[in-house]
Amino acid sequence: MSLRSKIYGYSSVLFAVLLIAVNLSVYIVFERMSIDNEIKRVEAEAESIVKGVRQSAGSIPPDDLLRAYAPLDGMLRIVNEDGTSSPPVTTSAEEQLSKLSYKYESEKKSEYTHVGPIGYVWVSVPVIWPDGEVVNLQVTESIEDTENRLSVLRTVLVAVTIIALIPAIISSRILANRMTRPIQQMTRTMSDIQSSGQFKRLQLDEKSKDELKTMGQTFNRMMDLLESNFERQERFVSDASHELKTPLTIIESYASLLQRRGKERPEVFDEAVEAILSESVRMREMTEQLLLLAKQPEQWNVQLERVDITRLALDSTRAFREAYHWEVHCDDPGRIWAISDVSKLKQLLFILLDNARKYSEDAIEVRLEAKGQECRIRIVDKGIGMREEELSKVFDRFYRVDQARTRSGEASGSGLGLSLAKDIAEAVGARIELNSTEGRGTEASIILPTSVQNGSLS
Repeated sequence: MSLRSKIYGYSSVLFAVLLIAVNLSVYIVFERMSIDNEIKRVEAEAESIVKGVRQSAGSIPPDDLLRAYAPLDGMLRIVNEDGTSSPPVTTSAEEQLSKLSYKYESEKKSEYTHVGPIGYVWVSVPVIWPDGEVVNLQVTESIEDTENRLSVLRTVLVAVTIIALIPAIISSRILANRMTRPIQQMTRTMSDIQSSGQFKRLQLDEKSKDELKTMGQTFNRMMDLLESNFERQERFVSDASHELKTPLTIIESYASLLQRRGKERPEVFDEAVEAILSESVRMREMTEQLLLLAKQPEQWNVQLERVDITRLALDSTRAFREAYHWEVHCDDPGRIWAISDVSKLKQLLFILLDNARKYSEDAIEVRLEAKGQECRIRIVDKGIGMREEELSKVFDRFYRVDQARTRSGEASGSGLGLSLAKDIAEAVGARIELNSTEGRGTEASIILPTSVQNGSLS
């Protein structure tokens, strides 16, 4: 059974059960109230008869008195204390009531009963008769009119139930269609994606505010994430197959040269080993950067916290200086705090320091400053600098300045460093700004917030 059929069936049955239960409750309550009212009415009539008998007992014979008070659609009977009864007073239409059994009741009593298809209210009231004997005045009166009204009510309620079920069933079908339409749309969209191989999105009703729209929005966000991951994987495969081809070719060529001439010519051996080592290191670094770029920023496990920027910069520049034996100066303006991820910020700082090292032969300066709600880490080199048109391209993947313009004409790297730096900066809520003058040097700035903008750190 489909989900639409289940919703349609369950909602229809539930509405029908509720409607029947409500109408049945209405009928039962109304029936009980009507019968109770009839019992009270007959009791009041019995009390009125008792009062009239007491007032007229001395002047009118009891039997004549009873005939005067006999109901038109019932019976009046006097039951003695010994269980005997005077002849009951009835109309010709109610003669069957005289055949009913009877007994003496010592206390006032009332009940609702049936004689054949007709309902009656029976009331017994103790009365002191003119001769001093205590007898029962028993009144039996038909409530056929009330039962007829109840029958009409039953007919009306049944008709109302049947009529109300028609729009209920129709509305249940509409509800089932309304609830399953986004699911059907989602299923069709996924089938289209499967058959076409292209990512598609659901068309959502902007006016809707319900959970179905939330489900559709979640589906679209999932499609965005899947498409982004797919594009990153495709880009990784394309980049890897393109960029790793060169170092692998170089390694293969020098390995072949070693195999042919390496044993006889030591200078060839040294050159080949150095080239193979250099290309292997470059290929490892490129692979690590490609793998990082292939990840979604959400997978980087960023942990934002208050970071002592001064201590982090001093420690990072000292580590860089020892690793590359390069002169790096970092000023110490005192404690500067910012919001960032320590490990990612160190990685970002190392990328910019290494980029400055590749394009400068002089010392690198790291300057720290705090202003307003932001702080800056400025990496300044006095290298070759860049032209204005190059500044807008350096964050593109695999973009590199002319090799002839790099320091000593050496390879300038894979061209992935600044692209990775941009992704890291976005992940930790930072910005990177570049200013450069050709022939004078470049300044790269990491701009960090000094406080959380939306909420507070826990």
